[in-house]
Amino acid sequence: MTWTVRLAREAVRQFKRLSPDRQELILAHLRQMREDPFRGDVKPLRGKDWKGRHRKRIGRHRIIFMPIHSQHVVEISQILLRTEKTYR
Repeated sequence: MTWTVRLAREAVRQFKRLSPDRQELILAHLRQMREDPFRGDVKPLRGKDWKGRHRKRIGRHRIIFMPIHSQHVVEISQILLRTEKTYR
């Protein structure tokens, strides 16, 4: 069964700020997430602010998402460049 991938407004804004080659890479991974959102380097995030969310690592970028298993929906909340302040 395929998953529906939805991007939050903030994620769309962050996506548009990326260079065209990075956009293509992220877009390819978002397409893969329709088949299996947990394929690749995916880990659940810890801490009360991140409860229920996962991160997918794509090079230096991170896709922060929350799977809704009952509806087969993946909500992308952020697309971030990994720095020391990413998860704070």
